[in-house]
Amino acid sequence: MKVKLRACIAGALALSTAAGAANAADTIQIGAPLELSGRFVAFGAAGKRGAEMALETFKGEVNGKKVEFLFRDIQSDPQAAVASINELTEQTKVKYIFGPIASVMFAAVIPAWRQQKPVWIGHGSVTTRTEEEVGGERRFFHTYPYAYHYHQTMSAGLKSIIGSGKKIVIVYSDDAYGRTSLPFARQFYKEAGFEIAGEELVRQGAADYNPILTKIRRLRPEALVTLVQTSDLVTLAKQIKIAGINIPYLVDGLDVLLEEWQKAAGDAQEGWIGLSGYIHGMERPASKDRPDIFPSLSDWEKRFRDKYQVEPTYLDAGAYSAASLLLMALEKAGDDPDKVVEELEKLNTETLVGPGRFTKTSTGGTVHQAFESLMIAQRQNGKSIILYPPEVKTGEIKARTE
Repeated sequence: MKVKLRACIAGALALSTAAGAANAADTIQIGAPLELSGRFVAFGAAGKRGAEMALETFKGEVNGKKVEFLFRDIQSDPQAAVASINELTEQTKVKYIFGPIASVMFAAVIPAWRQQKPVWIGHGSVTTRTEEEVGGERRFFHTYPYAYHYHQTMSAGLKSIIGSGKKIVIVYSDDAYGRTSLPFARQFYKEAGFEIAGEELVRQGAADYNPILTKIRRLRPEALVTLVQTSDLVTLAKQIKIAGINIPYLVDGLDVLLEEWQKAAGDAQEGWIGLSGYIHGMERPASKDRPDIFPSLSDWEKRFRDKYQVEPTYLDAGAYSAASLLLMALEKAGDDPDKVVEELEKLNTETLVGPGRFTKTSTGGTVHQAFESLMIAQRQNGKSIILYPPEVKTGEIKARTE
């Protein structure tokens, strides 16, 4: 009797294992290590929303195979990020990775990624360390601007809007973002004809910027260029407002146009200038070849609002577009990483954030780069007013008066 029972159990386990293997064979898994808590939660949450919506657009499958994103919360912590990459690639054996987003998280996981080299959709990291270390890898696809794209666009735009010859001060943080961005800020603002009157280093996570603000007040710059991110930028913006420093133009990067930053900064956001590849409320028609995936921006925004009850940001639209490009490649190539790479290289379609086409960067350091076009906007009365380039402009710049 016991022998028969053991035989039945063994048979059941065999059937269960076979069924599990069959299910795994019918499912394409994409590892998604993202900052779903901690300092960079605004980045990771947007990445998750974009990936979820992209998968929903494809109805959860490509060519009859189920697709799932394996989301992992890396807690905005480099060690947790590395652990997640190791788990996803070494144990779960994923062939595709989407994330992380923050530059410091990106830098941390590169050595772990090298062990298995899954196809990596890198929707994040502005630091050129990424370009130097993995930009030349054929399985790496970068779908986010680098620091030099930021400062090249911002310096050219400000020159066009307020004219060159203005005195500026640069404030940069002592992290990967600040230190990597500083040389490019120097280069492009000087080339655009701005006078750099000072450079001030601030500690990541600092609670008091008043000593730095006292120095800046004495220099009397016409523009303050900040290379500071997330909660640090919130603190800086609030302390500038409290101090009442009369700097006509306050300039940063993407954070200024993120809803989470705007809510945290409150009325201190007024007048700040940022840049992005997508700004809520702008118009962009549906893709001619894939309107089912990339509808008009207004239609996509409505769908996004209905699903999440918040307004989309550049990170949302960009993550949706980047994840969709991967799903389009899987649709044609099937679950074969080498063929997926080939299909990604062939893509050429309009997306929510511009041309979905991978080309070499101007430096030649990254062989697969997409979505580097940016627009400049200023926060005015709770809205983002597009200032540059001229063809998409929605208003005029306003100098701060306090």
